[in-house]
Amino acid sequence: MAEFSRKIDRYLKAVEVNKASDLHLKANMQPIIRVGSILTSIDTETMSSEEIKEFIDMVTDKKQKAHFEEYHEVDLSFTGLGCRFRCNAYQDANGYNMAIRRVLLSQFDFKELRIPEVIKTLALKKSGLILVTGPTGSGKSTTLASVINYLNHTINAHIITLEDPIECIHEPNTCLITQREIGRDTTSFYKGLVAAMRQDPDVIMLGEMRDIESVSAAVSAAETGHLVLSTLHTKGAENTIDRIIDMFPAGQQNQIRVQLSMVLLGVFSQQLVPALHENKRILATEIMIATGAIKNLIRTGKTHLITSTIQTARGLGMHTMDTCLQELYDSGLISQESVEMYSFDTTVSMR
Repeated sequence: MAEFSRKIDRYLKAVEVNKASDLHLKANMQPIIRVGSILTSIDTETMSSEEIKEFIDMVTDKKQKAHFEEYHEVDLSFTGLGCRFRCNAYQDANGYNMAIRRVLLSQFDFKELRIPEVIKTLALKKSGLILVTGPTGSGKSTTLASVINYLNHTINAHIITLEDPIECIHEPNTCLITQREIGRDTTSFYKGLVAAMRQDPDVIMLGEMRDIESVSAAVSAAETGHLVLSTLHTKGAENTIDRIIDMFPAGQQNQIRVQLSMVLLGVFSQQLVPALHENKRILATEIMIATGAIKNLIRTGKTHLITSTIQTARGLGMHTMDTCLQELYDSGLISQESVEMYSFDTTVSMR
């Protein structure tokens, strides 16, 4: 056990020292870290499936252990060497494995992270729905944590977060903060959100809108005078609106269009793109603010016009993903290949 603990400590320390985002422990393989977009081995010694299972047992509680035994995968978080980590433990044909992501506890600088400042303005609204979207690993949780941190140092409010698992732990400053973990403190996002409405919240952060029930509850919470922040695994503002509406049966889609047009404040879509000259990734964003014109497009089912409307509203703080990528390229921060690879427009090609 002592040797095993030293190995794990060494690997977690390597994540911090190398400023890696992820650590992969694979059965009978050398440990791998991701720095920027590059995967690199950090040891000549392999880890056995039994060693990894022993570490899983160390960082899981009774419920998580039972979940892992039944489903062969589990999400969790833990603290080690002064750092916070989010983890998915899982099995494959070779045995037990872990994908561990470092959570940056204190890096909330909007400028350094390249998070659009306009999200601060929307986050100060008393009610409404703000969505942060993008693929897995695109930094959505970091963006939401940064917004919560900003509110916690700016306003006086009760903030309730529902997370799976809890990543960044927020210490109360000017706000009362309640953080609940799915599976440990409540059974689902929907159940936790319904309960939150009886817990005197001002701001509710929903880790993910996974199903029609959680979407309905989030929209209802925004309608009744609360600020709701959440995420979706969608690509672009236009696709996000369509995805939400398509979750509902045909007979309910007109109703959700109207509701969404009333409560939506903005959609922030993001990707992490490899930097040109450094081994790191840069945040690229698409910003849609729910102006009167955007709300009308949502209400009337003309979501296919959202992207073109964003393109003509730069003066209001909006921009498309492709515009952002082109600006990053013109600034010498990313390659033209990355512009092509990460573009939302499939017709974009290299010059």
